This record gives sequence, C-alpha cells and structure tokens, in this order.
Amino acid sequence: MANIKIDKALIESIVKKNNLDFFEEVNEKISAILASAIDRLGKHIPYISLENVTLQPFNEILSGAVTDNSTFYYLLGIENGQLELNTFKTNMFWRNFKKRLKYAWENRRKHKRKKKKKGEGQPLEVNFDASKYNIFNLTDDLFESIRQFLSPTSIISQSDNVLYIVGKDDFGGNSKIRIDVCFCEGDNFKFFTGNKKELPKYNFTCRVNCLQQKLREAGPNFVKMLKIFNVLYFYANHEQPNSMFLESVLYNIPDKLYEENNIFNVFLKIVNYLTLKPINNFNSINDLGLKIYEDKMLGSNQQVGFLKMLRMIANQK
Repeated sequence: MANIKIDKALIESIVKKNNLDFFEEVNEKISAILASAIDRLGKHIPYISLENVTLQPFNEILSGAVTDNSTFYYLLGIENGQLELNTFKTNMFWRNFKKRLKYAWENRRKHKRKKKKKGEGQPLEVNFDASKYNIFNLTDDLFESIRQFLSPTSIISQSDNVLYIVGKDDFGGNSKIRIDVCFCEGDNFKFFTGNKKELPKYNFTCRVNCLQQKLREAGPNFVKMLKIFNVLYFYANHEQPNSMFLESVLYNIPDKLYEENNIFNVFLKIVNYLTLKPINNFNSINDLGLKIYEDKMLGSNQQVGFLKMLRMIANQK
C-alpha cells in the first residue's frame, strides 16, 4: 500500500491539476491519425470506411475525471454485418476444432481397436470459408495502417482485436492509448471475446444520461470526487480503477453531500458515508436495474480494491 499523506493539501492538489487541455489535444491527434489510417485502409478493404466507424471514449475520458495515470481508452466500433458474421463463424470453427482435437486425443486408443462410423460420436463441424475476412484480420491491417502515420519513436502493439500505442513524440508526455476494435449496431457496441456464442453488448445511453443528471443535480464536485478517487485508488492498488465502477459508487451518493465549496469537507463527508453504507446495494450506472455486483462490465475485483482504498484513508484519520 502506498505511503502517502492524505490531507487537505493533497486533495486540493488533485482537484487543481488540470489534465483536460492535454487530453483534448491528444484526443484530436488520435482522431486525426485514425481518420488518415482508416481512409487509407478503406481504399483496399471494403469492410471499413470513415462512414461506418465510431470512435467512442470508454473510461474516465467520458466524464472528464482524467488524471496523470489515465489511459486514453477508446472503442472503435465498426458497423458491418458481414464482418461480424465472418468473425463469428471463424470463432465457431475454432471452438469446434478444439472439440474435435480433444475427442481425437481422448479416444486415440479406441481408434486403433475399432473403426468408428463417419461422424459417430464426434461434434458437428460448422461450414465456413477460412479465407473470409474477420475482425482479427482487420485489426492486423489497421495496425499496419496506423503505423504509417506514427513517428519511429512511437510503439504500437496488438493483442487479438486490441491495439496499444505509446508515443511521447507523437502525443506528448507519458501517453498510453488503448483502442478496442469491436462491432457496433446503432447505439450498441458489441465485444468479440472469442469464447461466447453471442457477442456481449454495451450501450452508453444509461451511463451518459446518469452522468449528465448527476452533474446537473450534484454540481461540479461530482467530477472532482471522481478525480480524487481515481488517484487514491491508484495509490492503494497500483492500477487504475474501472471508471464505470467509480462512477456507479459516486452516482449513488446523495446529492446533498456534494453541496459545499470546500472540496476537502465534501471528501470527508463522502468517505464517512461510504464507511457506513454497503456498496453492494448501489446500482450500476450502466443499468439502474442492476446492482454493482451484478454488472460484469464493472469488473469482478473492483469492490476489493475500493475497500482497500477506504482502509488506506481510514488509517490516516
């Protein structure tokens, strides 16, 4: 656990640190590079163009509660039914291939003694064209296209359908960028995890509406508290929190606790409130019909990390 002094000076310094100007500048650069890369790629790949993609901020960039440790985390949603179909069928093939391989290994001795009838006891295959272009092929090509617009000092890497970029000369500072290439359909972003029959969907509507509502009713101290807890969570756990989890917790705090000019007093009141209220009863900002422990998008270990942060704060009172 980090050895820091949590006092009025620290809380006020977190709030006063203005990261938004820098983040807006980097946002513009990322958007420009992606637009150039997609435009270039779209001339050769019919599945992608500037007309069928959406770049959506996914973490605390959405609320403006950015800190020095924040990552520029985006979803790059592609609206193309054929690409989605190709990807899903490819996944089904590999899943069934693994089943066939497991079956062959477990029954290798039986095959030596008795020849089975064709198809007997084996999983059914899914017919597909292995040459069909899928989301992983697209991420590969997007990787190469983006690389053409980065300076030699920038580092770009890839894991399945996720791109990571670190580039001090291109973006300045310790800029860390993550772009998840996914599908979108209307307001729904659909993640391809590679191991599910259906694509998990995420809709920003409820989250954006709740953030806007809370900002209107609780005032600017809501975003200030998001920044404070972002930093303190990082101190306590050495990693950034799930921004949707923090937003959910602070959304459930009564508006009246935010009503004071002295941000340190607001901080103390909210910490005291959280030590008395079980956050398991709080609703998810993504879906007010779900408790935070029911929403898989909030992460399975966030409550543990959050309670660790509260203990760190309590130890200094």
